[in-house]
Amino acid sequence: MLSLTFAAFYARMVRGNLLETLGEDYIRTARAKGLSERKVIGKHALRSSLTPVVTIFGLDFSLLLGGAILTETVFNLPGIGQLVVSAVNRNDIPVVLATTVVAALFVTTISLVVDIFYSYLDPRVRLS
Repeated sequence: MLSLTFAAFYARMVRGNLLETLGEDYIRTARAKGLSERKVIGKHALRSSLTPVVTIFGLDFSLLLGGAILTETVFNLPGIGQLVVSAVNRNDIPVVLATTVVAALFVTTISLVVDIFYSYLDPRVRLS
């Protein structure tokens, strides 16, 4: 539910990046070679224009975790967000530290997934 707020932003960002990429020389070259429009957009333009979107998505995914904490607290839903808030109110330091480590692990994992996805999108980026 929280991710729906970002859908319009991502749609506009993909559209803007795609329109900018479609004006590049290598897109004209692909069209001149006789590739179908679907292949030109899917294989060349879209892969190139998704790189900044993937970056923003990785950052927003971390924001989503913070939004989940707020949503759980406001709507009294059981979860890690409510656990953190109750632990802070009780001065339960080990629980606060443990949830912070879990959140950091979550953010680090998302960053790793974004980096791996980069190598799939952009052939110039290779894992080594």
